[in-house]
Amino acid sequence: MNLKYSPEMREKALRMLDEAKPSHPNLMAAVRHVAGLLGMSAETLRVWHRRREVDAGQQPGVSTDVAEEI
Repeated sequence: MNLKYSPEMREKALRMLDEAKPSHPNLMAAVRHVAGLLGMSAETLRVWHRRREVDAGQQPGVSTDVAEEI
């Protein structure tokens, strides 16, 4: 887990990404835009977005809860 960013910052970044997605041609364009605004790595934001989708059951993968149990 990345302790560089607070949970509040993570939620803010994901909220901003949700708001930016409709005005960009694809997810990565929105990720790069928001990451640039916040001064963070686009890869960090992309991973957070992916993790949120897995945890919500929208994408296949191992959820955070299951990963912590293992």
